[in-house]
Amino acid sequence: MKAGGRGSGEPADDDLVGPTRLPHLPQLRVAPSLLAERFASGCDTALCVGRCCRSGVWLDPGERDRVLAHADRVRQAMDPGQPRDVRRWFSRRVTVDPDFPSGTAVHTRVRGGRCVFLSGAGRCVLQTASSASLRLKPFFCTAFPVTVDGGVLTLDDKGFRAGQPCCEPTEKGPLTVFDTCGRELRHVLGAQGMARLRRLALRRRAPARS
Repeated sequence: MKAGGRGSGEPADDDLVGPTRLPHLPQLRVAPSLLAERFASGCDTALCVGRCCRSGVWLDPGERDRVLAHADRVRQAMDPGQPRDVRRWFSRRVTVDPDFPSGTAVHTRVRGGRCVFLSGAGRCVLQTASSASLRLKPFFCTAFPVTVDGGVLTLDDKGFRAGQPCCEPTEKGPLTVFDTCGRELRHVLGAQGMARLRRLALRRRAPARS
């Protein structure tokens, strides 16, 4: 994930979905693993306990700057033990990553084995500080476990998700990615892109003609 691990699976050339909610990536290829993944009954991303962001997260510099512009609002959402000094919020390292709007990404700092924005209750204070008109939580954090890796729509790797009640993969589980990660897929794709993905899933399930 842009908040941790990496996706997997090579898509076919014609497996494209779009439009998306990423203006710089109007179409995305779809990894076979995304639609093949299965989940256990009761698996729901609403059950996330924040283990996915303990090692910090990647975000676009524009998202970082928006957080810094609303630092007072973020501080109000923090636990007493979280750092108030904005210099302790983000690493200075900048890495090239064309999946982000600017083509680069920065990383949140880690303190005490957890992202500086993760509260003691395992909740993202950037999400708490957000409102309907102001979104401070990074795009790919909201998308987890759905991610984009090299222009390919996929899921974070299985090892990274293992043991998490929200999205742990389960062989032959009864739930599909639409059942478990529907909100996250819609966050990345929007309504039209989501409809295209559902059609692609139906096409892949259809028996081949002889």
